[in-house]
Amino acid sequence: MDEHRGLTSLVGAAGACKRLLKRPLLSFKLTPAHTARPSLSARLDGCKSKIEELMRIAGTAGLSFGVYRQGEPAYFANFGHRNVEDKSPVDEETIFPGCSLTKMFVAMALGRAVDEGKLAWDTRVKDLLPDFDIDNRVLRESMTVTDILAHRTGMSIADFYLGSENNIVISHDDSLKFINDQVPIKPFRQEFQYNNLGYELAGLILDRVSGSWVDAVHNAFFDPFGMKRTYIGRPPSDVENVSRAYNTLENATSVEIPTVKSGRGTFGGSSGGIFTCVADLLKGYAAVMDAVTDQFSTAAASTPSSQIKLAQDLFSAKIPMAQPTYQEASYGFGLARVQLPGPMGHIGMNPGLINGQMPTVAKGIGSTLAFYHQGSLPGALSAIAMVPEHRTAVVVMTNSLSLNDCPDWVLQLLLEEILDAPNRNDYVKLSKESAEKSLQWFKDTSAALDKERINNTSPKPLEAYVGTYWNKKHYLRIDVTLDDGELSWALQGLESEKFKLDHYENNTFLWLKSRDYMASRGRWVDQPPVFWKLTFRESKDGSISSLNWVHDPDVPDGEEYYKEGKYASKV
Repeated sequence: MDEHRGLTSLVGAAGACKRLLKRPLLSFKLTPAHTARPSLSARLDGCKSKIEELMRIAGTAGLSFGVYRQGEPAYFANFGHRNVEDKSPVDEETIFPGCSLTKMFVAMALGRAVDEGKLAWDTRVKDLLPDFDIDNRVLRESMTVTDILAHRTGMSIADFYLGSENNIVISHDDSLKFINDQVPIKPFRQEFQYNNLGYELAGLILDRVSGSWVDAVHNAFFDPFGMKRTYIGRPPSDVENVSRAYNTLENATSVEIPTVKSGRGTFGGSSGGIFTCVADLLKGYAAVMDAVTDQFSTAAASTPSSQIKLAQDLFSAKIPMAQPTYQEASYGFGLARVQLPGPMGHIGMNPGLINGQMPTVAKGIGSTLAFYHQGSLPGALSAIAMVPEHRTAVVVMTNSLSLNDCPDWVLQLLLEEILDAPNRNDYVKLSKESAEKSLQWFKDTSAALDKERINNTSPKPLEAYVGTYWNKKHYLRIDVTLDDGELSWALQGLESEKFKLDHYENNTFLWLKSRDYMASRGRWVDQPPVFWKLTFRESKDGSISSLNWVHDPDVPDGEEYYKEGKYASKV
């Protein structure tokens, strides 16, 4: 170094020090080099007040959630009541209807059947079920096991089979008659179209190749996983700690309704008949993650000591969903897949209740794959997620069909906490937005019907409409009756399905009532205007010969029901 430059530098440095000493000293707080991070359980405890607020907004009577992370004790938290009347509390062993959480177990049972050589993923449905004879040639000749499990058949949904008070209006014996009447509403194998009927077919296939789909899931999964409080259908009457079922009224209070009736020996059992608890489901999803992690890393068809076979086939992508999206978003068999950060919740109610797209979950974290699913029926909503790379599973179960999909918002909130997302969503705001839109349903539906109405028309004498009407294959019946001057209709002639008919225009009547009334009758309260119309048809002589009901909005021609007696030849 040049000596002159070095001396100058030292002098300059000394002057700088004097100037600094004349300035006020800055205050620094010394902290340890590695501040202790709160434990996962402490962080989850911190979510409780927000969860209580989400429940309040949605009107959810009772909620239980659990978190599994490998190497740590399972975490459980419980809110509200399993029985609102006697204030019985919820806990992690409270049994709720799991609804569509059934689907993964049914798909895994079929995976075992494939592994045993009883069928293949590309075996056609018609080759397994000889009475499968749907009218559409493409569906009849080409539909495979993969198609029905991946919701890519494109056939009509016809979910009106779930009636009031959780009634299943289609008998198990008529399952194939009902499915054979469905029609294409989406291009075959081109679009994801959630459809419970695919899993009804899956249950029928398991019955045929394994003896009983119910026994198949119990023996292969529920019993080996230690899921001792898990049933297909409502548990026996001597089982304690079973939740009641509730629908939510406009003021966010709960009204009790009959619980889910899907189960063993019913239509809809294999798509939504599971009854279980959070503690049991965490055991099941932990076993699934073990199999997924092992079989995807080793390319093996099985895992030693695991009941789950062909996990790569079961849980790989089969059809894109929630498109367009930049991230991975697809459906496998019984589980949806999403690359986080990314939007979730597409199996449930919330996408239809918010403006725009579902929020991106866990913004700012490193990319990771999550599996998720939801379950929903009157009196029950649930949501689950697994993040295999983090060896984490989350289960949320409730006993209410609430003003929004409350467990979905709770699940997303919990995932962002568990994954320590730096940029988080405002789930209270999203909950309020979705609940408000739900409350608009009756007003919007009534306004649309009023706008479409032809004014100043009159019906025939009401006696002209009275009678019993049958669909073409004679497994669905509508009774129209006249009592004290009021016309009513009842699907399958059931008293619990009886609703008053109000004249709308010409020979068309409405059965729509207030949102609270429909909720108290145990119904979904989200159908479009056309669903609530019954239109009677006249024959050439002016007498009433049939009625038409558009019970599936994607099938605008509706279904014709023919009046018994003079027109019996139609059926």
